[in-house]
Amino acid sequence: RVLSCGLKDFCAHGGDAAGTATGDKRVPKIASVVGILGHLASRHAGSIKQELLRMFHESLGSSREHHKATVPFLLQLALMSPTLLATVSPELVDSLKPPVLNQLHQHFSAMPRDELDGVVGVVVHLLCHTSAGALRTLRFLLATAAP
Repeated sequence: RVLSCGLKDFCAHGGDAAGTATGDKRVPKIASVVGILGHLASRHAGSIKQELLRMFHESLGSSREHHKATVPFLLQLALMSPTLLATVSPELVDSLKPPVLNQLHQHFSAMPRDELDGVVGVVVHLLCHTSAGALRTLRFLLATAAP
């Protein structure tokens, strides 16, 4: 419920694709979502990880407006919470198989170039600040980039 409410608020206040907070009213709400999830992570890390991954995968196959904002919302959560990033990043990398990568490409292909550059910047920032599964992530990047 916390994630769902946070996503609805993110959409309602114009969450942009780079995942940056653009509305003053949203900042405290997304900070509250991060705080609640951080508190719950100590006892429910598996459930939170499962829901974050479910939201990610569900959003890729949909053109509904709140699904378009899911990946930027999840990126914003990861930027604000190293705990959430560490919880989900190893499994997320494992799930990035060719069909999912194709869905991601389709999901972001219509995005304006400046917004896409913002998303790429956020992803690079998160990769640079991820220690959990760093070797797995590096191997994934090399295997995906190499012919």
